[in-house]
This record gives sequence, structure tokens and C-alpha cells, in this order.
Amino acid sequence: MKKKKSVFNHSKSAYIMMAPFLVLFVITMLIPTIMSLAFSFSDVSSSISFVGLQNFKDILRDPLFFKSYGNVFIFMIGSIPITIILALVFAVLLNKPTVKGKGFFRTVYYLPAVTSIVAVSSVFLTFYNPTGLFNTVLTTIGLEPIPWLSDPFWARIGIIIISIWLNVGYYTVLFLAGLQNISSEIYESADIDGANSVQQFLKITVPMLKPVILMGMILSTINGLGAFEVPNILFKNGFGPESSAVTVGVNLYKTSFEMVDFGKASAISWTMVIVAAIFSVIQFMVGGKDNEA
Repeated sequence: MKKKKSVFNHSKSAYIMMAPFLVLFVITMLIPTIMSLAFSFSDVSSSISFVGLQNFKDILRDPLFFKSYGNVFIFMIGSIPITIILALVFAVLLNKPTVKGKGFFRTVYYLPAVTSIVAVSSVFLTFYNPTGLFNTVLTTIGLEPIPWLSDPFWARIGIIIISIWLNVGYYTVLFLAGLQNISSEIYESADIDGANSVQQFLKITVPMLKPVILMGMILSTINGLGAFEVPNILFKNGFGPESSAVTVGVNLYKTSFEMVDFGKASAISWTMVIVAAIFSVIQFMVGGKDNEA
């Protein structure tokens, strides 16, 4: 009897300690999610009326909807592979026992991840100006200045550069944590067998970091779909030249807060959920086999 009472008391204590988190979760996550789903099937104006799939039909007829997704896919294709590769290389270099000042370099690499995106975008905006740092360097070495903010191609390149700069450090630390779990004996055995550094990287490091790399790619995809701050800071309207910088996040913001159409905005947000889920499943199917390796 005492044992049952003790178990009951422990369970009661656990629920009491979980209560603040559960209350916050319900208020800040669950209720808004349910309301957003309901709004996506409703006309939200002076009153709320059910319209079925009309909001989804409307956004699918909007060329800007597909333009925003097209831009996001370009940004992800241009930034995610480079980010992952650079982060892997930096993590391997920082994991070498012969490297001095590891703590300093880890801090330096991780700083962009904890720096305000607004501040970073504002700094790069000054760099991208016609007389900014980048064009000054180019003209100094005899090259033509680049129209970073007025040409669609270079506007996209500019956003990709900022995305890489912001994310490399975070994934470097993530991969570095994964490398800590790989036994040094495996590399010692490879050394004895005559494997060089490149072979060890391709045959040992990458396969054994596969689960971490997969997680990094999924996180990058989800973050990329919700990109908002960078294009909105670089371009006052968030669209850029010929709408080359507009993202799904920018389109969502404009629809909800400028057009004040919360029904369509909710529909757009749920397409982001669906696309993120599809990409995650595809990445698990392609890269998640033998994930326990």
C-alpha cells in the first residue's frame, strides 16, 4: 500500500512540474495551431465564415505564391549544399587534436548563429550598396562593380551568401558534437591500414555522421522555407528586383499584415507545413537508410 502511495506521489509531483510547460504549450502552440488550421478554411473579416478550400484555390491562382516558392527553392539549392560541406570541413579541422585554440575558433564560428539576423542583414546591406565594401574591393582590383541590389540574379546570390554566413557556424558545432562520438580507435585502425585523410573522411566520417548530416539538412530546409528577415531588410518591400527575393515568409507577412487576409495567410502557412513534411520524408527516404550507421 505504501509503495503504491509512493508511486502516486511521484507521479503527482511529475505532473505538477510539467504543468507550467504544458500550459505554455497549449496557449502558445496548440491553440494558435488549431486556430490557424480553422482560419485556412474560413473567410476571416468582420466575421468568420467557413469557405472550404477557397483560400487554397485562391493562393494557387496567385503567381506570387509560386514565385515565392521558386525563390525559396533556389535559395535552398544554392545555400544548403555549400553550408553542409563547409560545416563538415570546419568541424573535421576543429576536431583534430593538433589544432590549438579550439575554444576560440568554436566561439568565432558559432557567433553568427547567435547574432541578430536583422543586424547581420543591415551590415550586408551596406556591403551590397553600389559604393559598399564588396564593390569597393572589386573596383580596387580592376573588376566591374556588381549590381547586388538591382539585378535579379545577384540579388539571389546576395541572399544565398548571407544564408551561408549565418548558418555555417551552427552546423559546424552540430557536426563537431557528432564527431566527438566517433571513436579515435577507428581512425587509428584506418591509419594502420594506410587510409589517407580524404579516404578517412569519405569512408568513416561521412557515413558515421550520416544521422547528424540528415538532421542538419532537414533543419536547413525548414528554416529556408520560413526565411523572412534577410529579404525584408535588403529590400524595403521584401520583393527585390522583379520579385527575385520574395520568399514564402515574405508573402505570408504581406498577406496577413498588409492585406489583412488571415484566411489566405493561414492557407499559405499550412502549405509550408505540407512542403516541409514532404521534403523531410524525401530526405529520410534518400539519406535515412541505415541511419543507425
